[in-house]
Amino acid sequence: MIHLGSVLSPSHYAGQPFPHFVVPDALPASVYSTLAAALPDDVRIRQGGEPGDNRRFSWSARHTLVDGELDPAWRSFIAANVSQDFLDAVLAAFAPAIRQRYPWLEDRLGPISGWRAGVRRRDDFSTADVLLDAQVCLNSPVLAGASAVRGPHVDKPDKLFAGLLYMRPDDDTETVGGELQLQRYRHSSARFDGSQLDPGDVETVRQVPYAGNTLVMFLNGIDAIHAVTPRQPVARSRYFLNIVGEVPVPLFDLKSRQRRFRQLRRLATRIGDALHGRRRDSGQLRD
Repeated sequence: MIHLGSVLSPSHYAGQPFPHFVVPDALPASVYSTLAAALPDDVRIRQGGEPGDNRRFSWSARHTLVDGELDPAWRSFIAANVSQDFLDAVLAAFAPAIRQRYPWLEDRLGPISGWRAGVRRRDDFSTADVLLDAQVCLNSPVLAGASAVRGPHVDKPDKLFAGLLYMRPDDDTETVGGELQLQRYRHSSARFDGSQLDPGDVETVRQVPYAGNTLVMFLNGIDAIHAVTPRQPVARSRYFLNIVGEVPVPLFDLKSRQRRFRQLRRLATRIGDALHGRRRDSGQLRD
């Protein structure tokens, strides 16, 4: 089965606002149509979770690889995207940017060409240098009003790279929104609330449509800011395969970039929600 690392050609690479690839029609049409036809339904992907309103659900490789009821084409595809061949191809594509941004990383892990792949939350760093995941994901339908499943943020500092392959069904003509935004800081004084940034602190450089068979892969960093545009109320879920490459050391420091009095502001928000009967149920998996 083909893996997504094999389609990261230089023609699809961009260095701004941070190193990334955007690949339309990433998979051969026959492969994509087979996967699209066998996409698990929402109940399977949610694995018992309640759908809520625009919530994120992630079905990780450590579970799907051993799920005998999952379509064999999907098990094969997931296995290919947590394989050593996949890791080798992604690292080769990003090697110049990795060495430029994190020149100390090869001192810690050895030469990039020798980094070993493992499956995240099944294996550990005693036998692997990069733990991979390929999660079958959805954002549940939008019910109460237009909402964004995730605002401007960066991924966890131990992620080396991340990506997604959109799996929008061909008959989904109702979804409006849900595009991925690649962003940059408006000013150097911007500060984080956890991993989140205020929308006023960033500007969008590139927007990738929510289109089936579109791949986005990027190198993580303190500047790898991204967000999802609001979806209008819709009975459809938003589907994608989420790619993760995790390393044993943090690549950047978020703690020194936190907004002042963050905990006090969060406490004030919770008190205000309780007094006004508001319920914040994001349901997001921050992984």
